[in-house]
Amino acid sequence: MNQNHIMNDFREYQKNQRELADILKEASKVTRNLTMSKERELDELSQKIQNDAFKIMVTGTFKNGKSTFINAMLGEEVLPAYALPCTAVINEVKYGVLKRAVLHFRNPLPDSLPNQLAPKAVRHMEQYKGRAIPSLEIPYDEIEDYVVIPMGADEKQMKLQSPYEKVELFYPLELLKNGVEIIDSPGLNEDETRTRVTMDYLMKVDAILYVLNANAICAGDEMRFVKNDLRGGNIDSVFFVVNRFDQIRAREQPEICRYAELKLKEFYEQPELFCVSALNALEGRLEGNDTLVEESGMTPLEKRLTEFLTEEKGKAKLISPARQVRHILSREALEVVIPRERKLLETSLKDLENKYAKIRPKLEIITREKDQKKAELDMKIERSARKFERSALRKISEIMDSIPTWVEEYTPPTSLGAIPTKKKTEQVVTEISEYLKTKTEDEYREWQNSVLKSLIEEEADSIFGAVEQDISRIFSEIDSIHIELTDSEYDANPVPVWQRVAGVAGGLMIGDVGLAFSGGVNGIGKEFAKTAAFELGAGFMLGLFGILNPVTLIAVVVAAFLYNFGKGASKAMDKLKKKVSEAVAKDLSNEKADKMARDLADGIKCKFEELEEQIIDSISKEVDDIDRQVKSVMEEKARGQNDVENRKKELEKSEKIIHELNGRLDALVFALAGA
Repeated sequence: MNQNHIMNDFREYQKNQRELADILKEASKVTRNLTMSKERELDELSQKIQNDAFKIMVTGTFKNGKSTFINAMLGEEVLPAYALPCTAVINEVKYGVLKRAVLHFRNPLPDSLPNQLAPKAVRHMEQYKGRAIPSLEIPYDEIEDYVVIPMGADEKQMKLQSPYEKVELFYPLELLKNGVEIIDSPGLNEDETRTRVTMDYLMKVDAILYVLNANAICAGDEMRFVKNDLRGGNIDSVFFVVNRFDQIRAREQPEICRYAELKLKEFYEQPELFCVSALNALEGRLEGNDTLVEESGMTPLEKRLTEFLTEEKGKAKLISPARQVRHILSREALEVVIPRERKLLETSLKDLENKYAKIRPKLEIITREKDQKKAELDMKIERSARKFERSALRKISEIMDSIPTWVEEYTPPTSLGAIPTKKKTEQVVTEISEYLKTKTEDEYREWQNSVLKSLIEEEADSIFGAVEQDISRIFSEIDSIHIELTDSEYDANPVPVWQRVAGVAGGLMIGDVGLAFSGGVNGIGKEFAKTAAFELGAGFMLGLFGILNPVTLIAVVVAAFLYNFGKGASKAMDKLKKKVSEAVAKDLSNEKADKMARDLADGIKCKFEELEEQIIDSISKEVDDIDRQVKSVMEEKARGQNDVENRKKELEKSEKIIHELNGRLDALVFALAGA
């Protein structure tokens, strides 16, 4: 992925990115001079935009050639091609002047860890036992010793959670230098713990490259992931990559492409589908063989991906904050803050003191109203969380009640035979476990779409829809104070309440749920439901999968079953099924079910509290801005007329800077939107 025109597209985006970050930095300085509560948010947003990279996640089932595909994109063998399906660690490939690897640990660590871990990592964890574990730099050529859990004699070790959160791989490549990060995820069909690692990232990346295998195109587990997690999570930034296309006979290749497109159209109207040979692309780039690279099919994919990132995704990343900052500088600074301070500077100190004495009790009343509103929201959000908890508990109970019937109705492909062996028994238990996972996922998805999303939507609209009128009234009271201070006229076109709530950094968060410029609460429930139900529900579902872990069931069921069989038990398959059902029921204690439901509810509660915090914070900032501005002007006037005149000159200078920044913002938005 090193063609010059592709690199130029990324460089052009970075130029616009730096321009916006610089404007934000200058805007932070001018708002600080105007005693506006925007400095910290603008500084943080400037830093975020400056450091923001395009995150591309490469995922797929094990042995589909993900590592080779990533290496082909990068043009070098950056990632080792792991031989075992047992990495539970995300690899983040980023730019670095020197090639190095940094290992990050989970905090807190999982309760049970695999036995076979790298000695250096074990010593590092022991050194910080009971405390947050800092990252550890590891030799680049020893990555596999850390991210791969060796296949030991005890297969249960393969199912234990890794103590590592991720590995950052820094590499001096041009593509990475131009603001691209590649995220290599664990295989999706390895284990629920590994799958959880991948799913946690799905909502955080800019594009997902889903690698399929041309030799087993659109397999059942692959299509379930597309249906339930990609399409089900409303994730549209997906590129489907059919790898190892060179292994298909030439006359069969068009049919394979048509079949893949037909299957994917069940979920995406126009799927982004590309057929490639990652190995040929990698070898071509390593050998400098442009013909081999061109024949590999990688070039069209890379061109389209670059276009998507720099044009579609990149513009959205920059235009939204650019417009929001334009609003702060124009509607707030130029139209409210500067005129108000000028008016205050023209007011005598005595009159100003009298005005402040009148408005101060009103500001205090607004503060008390804000605190009261927060207490009401806290109570409503807590009550709402318990509704989610009860709903989740009911669903867990329904699933557990259904398991004996599912097990009884299922016929495993493997027969136990006249005399069940340990190997056959383990295989049957595994087949029953996988079948139960499929049934559980189907049940969960139906509940997620028909119950959980609707409940989140109803509760979000109820909580925040009800508060909109009260917040509007509080902002009107703040506007009245502004009018009283400046003797100005009432604004016939006030800023919509949710736009005032949006702020800067928080506005981007709220903007993600469609509120920053909506002028109303319409749609907040749907957006919360869409994101929260997917992000948090995935953990809930994988918690259920943990109960159906085949390794756990094998350990609990097989020995007891074979012992009883040896004592003359009849109807072997029925007995085995019964033992599986009993083991699952026993594993899901009331305490475990309560925790799963509570975790889901608390996760949704945190989402609600983020918006609540933004609402309350927006009121506090407007009140504080008025209070600080009036006090600042009184101090200026107390020091004498010379200080007042100097302050007027500073306001003129700030005004000029804002006009210049607005001009730069307009030019940037025009370049982004009009290109």
